[in-house]
Amino acid sequence: MKYGKMMAGVLLLWSLAMMACSDDSSTGPSLEEILAEYTVAYEFDDLANVGKDYFGKNNAVLDADMPAVKVEDGTLVLDGTSGLHVPLSDDFKSSYFVVEVRFMATDTLPLSNIFSADPPGAGVAGWMIRLDGSELRFHIRGAGDWEIFSAGKISLNEWHTVRVEFTSADMGELTVMGYDLKVTLDGEERVSEVLYSDAANLQFDLGIGYDPHHQSRYEDRFFIGKIDYIRYGNR
Repeated sequence: MKYGKMMAGVLLLWSLAMMACSDDSSTGPSLEEILAEYTVAYEFDDLANVGKDYFGKNNAVLDADMPAVKVEDGTLVLDGTSGLHVPLSDDFKSSYFVVEVRFMATDTLPLSNIFSADPPGAGVAGWMIRLDGSELRFHIRGAGDWEIFSAGKISLNEWHTVRVEFTSADMGELTVMGYDLKVTLDGEERVSEVLYSDAANLQFDLGIGYDPHHQSRYEDRFFIGKIDYIRYGNR
């Protein structure tokens, strides 16, 4: 009996230890830890406030003339007729920044804006994460022309994560300013370039899933699909 009780006790301790190990291994970083490098974050997990910024400073809003957007299972659902408007703030006026978006396209249009600071007119700073057909591209402009970089084609009805990093480049003994641009798609680096101007001098509002400035080919600029999150950080 004593031996049986001892073995039962050992088995109980082993079972508790295994449970503790299992709990520890399944515990990942908290959302707060994940968002530590960002200054703006749209998680789309609040039905009452679809465009809520996790940090409370840059809430996205619906234009008065736009149809309502939907949130399903913590994702923003866009049908090609609507999007969210992001008022410009100093948080977006940074020479160095990082943007990460998890999205699923269910259809394509020629100029689908996913997340963009796409200014009206020429010669104004801006940048865009955009689907040109099924090709994912990052567009950026300082005071000159758009520079366009392809991350490759994406598949429909599947989740993808694009990350853009725009940081200071080591130019050695050169006296010019340089900027490292890196674009990854689903964890694979697709673009690595040195640019010679930034896009810090933004002057117009940003858009999620559409063009809030109603530029030419406005109907072609909608994103069709789902967005799980958009996270932006100035550096």
